[in-house]
Amino acid sequence: MTSFATPLTRLLGCRYPVISAGMGGPARAELAAAVSHASGFGLLGMLRESPELISREIAAVRAATDQPFGVNLIPSATDPALLAAELDVCLAARVPAICFFWEVVPEVLAKAKDAGTLVLYQVGSLEDALAAEKAGADVVIAQGIEAGGHVRARTGILTLLPEIVRHVRIPVVASGGFATGEGLVAALALGAAEFTAVRFPSPPTSLSLMTITNSAF
Repeated sequence: MTSFATPLTRLLGCRYPVISAGMGGPARAELAAAVSHASGFGLLGMLRESPELISREIAAVRAATDQPFGVNLIPSATDPALLAAELDVCLAARVPAICFFWEVVPEVLAKAKDAGTLVLYQVGSLEDALAAEKAGADVVIAQGIEAGGHVRARTGILTLLPEIVRHVRIPVVASGGFATGEGLVAALALGAAEFTAVRFPSPPTSLSLMTITNSAF
């Protein structure tokens, strides 16, 4: 893959426009570190995990690579006390970025921003994208119904992507349904700055045999 820079790769501090999905279970330190070490941007999937485990996973990523990475949390699916503890661990460890998903929770986003952490917010609608931008998110990830795992979207990415791009002023990452050159052309035409479709073989100690992430910048 030829290296190229975009406003988003510069913001994230990575070389290639690839973000691995922060899936609860499979997206542990081995996978996140491998993606970041390969010059993409790896995410740890830490849905409802203990602060102690999150601390260990962050340390494991840093032991494996000196490249930037992030942690994925889902505020609306996590007990408030546990979420506060998860976020405190991430902020104390000064992780480069935190990715939130599902409903926009402004006070949680604000806490991360106040600590100087880069915030990505995955959304499934224009309304959520606007709410994330208003709350201070640095990046929105537009998730279409084609995405795997937990899906918040109600429309396809080819409909959602241009709608969000037209209405927000922050970088937009498109997720779900891209796998071919034709998909690349479609994503570019609909407002994505770049497109990458990537299949990640999971490390031997990962919790799944294969993870597939479709991300477009």
